[in-house]
Amino acid sequence: MKKYLRYLGPVIVTCIFVGAIYLLYHKLKAYSIVQIRESLAQISHGRLLASIGLMVINYMILVGYDWLALKAIHKPLSLQRTALVSFIGQAVSYNFGALLGGTTVRYRFYSAWGFSLTEIVRLVLMLAVTFWVGALGLCGVVFLLAPPTIPVELLDAMPVKDVRILGGVLLAIAMSYLVMCFFIRKPVHVFGKEFVFPAPHIAILQAIVAGVDLIAAAACMYVLLPGELNISFIQFLPGYLMAQVAVVLTHVPGGVGVFELVILHMTHTPQEQVVVAAVLCFRIIYYILPLLAAAVLLAVYEARQRKDIFRDAGRWLAVLSHSITALATFIAGIILIISSVLPTLPQTRALLLEHLPAAAPAVAHFLCALSGTLLLFLSYGLERRQTIAWRWTVFFLLLGIASCLVKGLNWVEAGMVLIVLLSVLMANRRFYRKSSFWEEPLPLYWLAPVWGALGSVAALAWHIYHPAWHRAALLHLDQAYNASCNLRAAVGVPAVLLVLWIWRMLRRLNHQKNSPLP
Repeated sequence: MKKYLRYLGPVIVTCIFVGAIYLLYHKLKAYSIVQIRESLAQISHGRLLASIGLMVINYMILVGYDWLALKAIHKPLSLQRTALVSFIGQAVSYNFGALLGGTTVRYRFYSAWGFSLTEIVRLVLMLAVTFWVGALGLCGVVFLLAPPTIPVELLDAMPVKDVRILGGVLLAIAMSYLVMCFFIRKPVHVFGKEFVFPAPHIAILQAIVAGVDLIAAAACMYVLLPGELNISFIQFLPGYLMAQVAVVLTHVPGGVGVFELVILHMTHTPQEQVVVAAVLCFRIIYYILPLLAAAVLLAVYEARQRKDIFRDAGRWLAVLSHSITALATFIAGIILIISSVLPTLPQTRALLLEHLPAAAPAVAHFLCALSGTLLLFLSYGLERRQTIAWRWTVFFLLLGIASCLVKGLNWVEAGMVLIVLLSVLMANRRFYRKSSFWEEPLPLYWLAPVWGALGSVAALAWHIYHPAWHRAALLHLDQAYNASCNLRAAVGVPAVLLVLWIWRMLRRLNHQKNSPLP
């Protein structure tokens, strides 16, 4: 029975993710991709720069989480190391969830720096306490001073109808933690783990840092919303807080689907396509750009280490370079798949056909989808430090970059994948294992995000193209061009995966047959 319980968590998270995507699809099916792209085009450069600036400030504030946790467990560490583990840990955690990525990142860094397992557990627990104290306290204050309008369907399910009462309860919970920090000095046990209340001044700083962090993150997204929505920041803040709390509670990697669904429910505007465009930009700025920056940071240190510069820094990052590279490759795969789904504009295709054969953009579209899909699986081989996985990853990243450009001159996507490619090339010495990627089984905790990402993109493609698929021909490139390309990918990519799976099973069976008996 116990061996099946370990699968319960991933199954629940997968069900939540699928349910959120389903509800989000039904909420957005009235809008076309053209309307969302028009909303994206309306976001000015000034608002984008303001959001990027707030993101940088926010990630600087996030260093306070690790700094306060280290103070609380009485483990001194330089600010440089603290900032390093905070930035990389938060970037990974936001994209892949605390359980799947953030906690593992911190464990590998801190254990390499001589921290014991008990100290790391206490530190991670303190990080969680900091978030919840700030989130509950800020929600309580906002609900008391500026009660938000709760949707009727959500209000009916709540035990109390007055949001201010809920705000008072949340604020009381946060304040009770601060009070206990003043009076309880002995260790207590939480879920079998020893917890020592920090000094009162540290507890107060925890509430302040977490509160400022959430306000800065909310502002990072708020500036992307157009002023015509007539939504003030204080009106937007409760919805953002509820979305972040939902993401943390569900453990869905990156909060994909969950975050968008809560934001749309709490924004209360008929122009939902504008909110969707803002969320998409926010995800790129707040989630993907920091992860790519973490990959670049690793690549720079790897290059400097080869020149015998900053050897100590290189040793820190060597512990994590393969994991960050694997996660960045996973993100690159998602970028390529989404790029293959988004339609190519007629003027762009006309420009390409002036210089390329007629079939080239369509072939590149299929290769873009195939490269992105295979990178999702190969990323696990990078996590396992496998040489063969590294070689195939380099090949498909190059193929993905070329495909992005040939299929639709997608310079932005190609640039982001290029950053990942550079980080993969710089970290080549970290992938030394000679085991075969094609014979090792992929664990459920890695397969679940892979199939979740593929299912989400498939739902997006269905939403965009299914009205035209009855007109699309698999082999006639001039009929419903974008629908045809996506239909070919929807048929061809699973076929390739099936062939690879059969080949993989045959290799494993042959390996088992030829292995000597014990």
